[in-house]
Amino acid sequence: MVKHATEKTGLMAAKKGVEIEMYSAGTGTRERRQDDDDDDDAPVLFGYESLDKDMIPAQQEFLELSSMALQLSLRQMVRQVMTITDAAFQGHIGTKQLAGVTIASVYMGVPSTFIQNAIPAISTLCSQAYGAGNNTLVGIWLQTCIVFSVVGAIPIIIWYMFVGHMIALTLDDTEAVAYGQQFAMIMALGLIPQYLYGCLTTYFATQGVIMPATLCSTLTVVLNIVFNQLFIYGGFGYDGLGFIGSPIATVTSTCLQLLIFVAYTVWYKQYHLAYWGGWTMECVSKERLMVFLPLAVPMGMSSVVDWASAACTTAFSGYLGPDIAACQAVLNGVFGVVNAFVSGFSTSTQIRMSRYLGQGSAVAAKRVLSIGASIVAVCGVTMVLLVYLLNESLFRVWSPDPVIIAMCRSALVVFVCCIMVAFGRFMMTACLNALSMANINLIANNIGSWCLYVPLSYVLPITLQWGLDGFWYADMCGEAMKAVILTWGILRVDWNAAADFAQRAAEVTETRNPMQEEQRELLAYETEALLTPTMFKSPGAQFGSVPHHTPSVLKRALSLTPKAMRRQKDANV
Repeated sequence: MVKHATEKTGLMAAKKGVEIEMYSAGTGTRERRQDDDDDDDAPVLFGYESLDKDMIPAQQEFLELSSMALQLSLRQMVRQVMTITDAAFQGHIGTKQLAGVTIASVYMGVPSTFIQNAIPAISTLCSQAYGAGNNTLVGIWLQTCIVFSVVGAIPIIIWYMFVGHMIALTLDDTEAVAYGQQFAMIMALGLIPQYLYGCLTTYFATQGVIMPATLCSTLTVVLNIVFNQLFIYGGFGYDGLGFIGSPIATVTSTCLQLLIFVAYTVWYKQYHLAYWGGWTMECVSKERLMVFLPLAVPMGMSSVVDWASAACTTAFSGYLGPDIAACQAVLNGVFGVVNAFVSGFSTSTQIRMSRYLGQGSAVAAKRVLSIGASIVAVCGVTMVLLVYLLNESLFRVWSPDPVIIAMCRSALVVFVCCIMVAFGRFMMTACLNALSMANINLIANNIGSWCLYVPLSYVLPITLQWGLDGFWYADMCGEAMKAVILTWGILRVDWNAAADFAQRAAEVTETRNPMQEEQRELLAYETEALLTPTMFKSPGAQFGSVPHHTPSVLKRALSLTPKAMRRQKDANV
């Protein structure tokens, strides 16, 4: 029996006789039922030998998972240090400066995150072209992404010019508003270099060239510290520019980051030559855009939805004055540091689970989930204890103001509780991404953010006058709701059906080498970890709804590619 199948990401506990479907680039595929197992005419998947009886030892699994997580976490820390540098210098200038920049950063992040999170779409498309041996197409996808980023940056730059008016809607302090406006206008100059760097690092990562980006980003962190010190406070007979020197330092660092990376990879090493056929109008042809946009836009919009909730709650903090906004910057900065250490284990668990499911081994996938969850729990508790014990020293990194430090310490208990709930949610999100069940993540994120987190961020701190504690109680409630929904989704999974689905997805995408696919995902996430983030991000906005580099995304990209669709049709004939 033949039918046109559509992608099913819900792999819930299958009853007897219930079919497991997946799509094959819009072509006809045959249904396979559980009670058809003895049917000789049933389609046979290209086979991996089952790993259920031949799994690697648990100790080796732990070491490989930890090695992968360490690579990801180190790159997250490089990115986070860049954020810490800016916030720390601004906080030491003054509380109003930190408050204005914090609120401005969230408003700036809403549109900017759309482009930043749409760029990884070319990771999938370039990998697909690279694997098919179509080297010229790899360069064309880079051109498409560059055009998309530059054109998209124009309205975002205009948006930055009016950020001060948005801050003034909820924050009465005119000085803090002015600082936020100045910060946004200068940071607009660094948007296009930031996007171009993201495009190029993603492009080269698909070719396995990632170390230059790591070294370049590390060097940029050092330069950013030097420039902040020099531009704010002066030196060598130069008086410095004060507050305005901080965003100038960041923009200068961003531009130099792009220049150094291009000088090394393009001018010196010429890594691009084999994958570059010159500029061509094909990059903006209908055929290319009809593949790129349906993949990139959902990624970008998912992040916008996540950021919009953070923007709403930050706007509410403005009603309570600059001190609360500054405290939010400090606490979210601490969270960013802690999360950088732990998040690598969630992502590496997702990558390893995807590999084992693609090999048809539900047992191995569940085991790596248990190992990863245990590591995250231990690391999470350790980091939370360190934060609790060293809180004053950590808070002083962002602000020397004793009032701000005292306010942050008063919210410490609910803050660390929120972190632990968030870490559990991140692990469950990673698990469902590996299971190709991002739809459950989307539902959980929207319900948790918009039905609990955002409303409670107004009711608890403002209406009930809980102050700073209220924002973190609201965040914790939102994270807890997401965790409940995700737990429900995981408990209903039929793991054997999930493994069958993943094998079929691997067949469609021609992913016959699990180690290569695992390496592709790892490189993609390492590259994304190095992209410059916006300054302020709460737990509620972390681990977005739509995963960027899973096999399901690769499968979807293949279904959007006309040539790939024709190959599938020919194969089925």
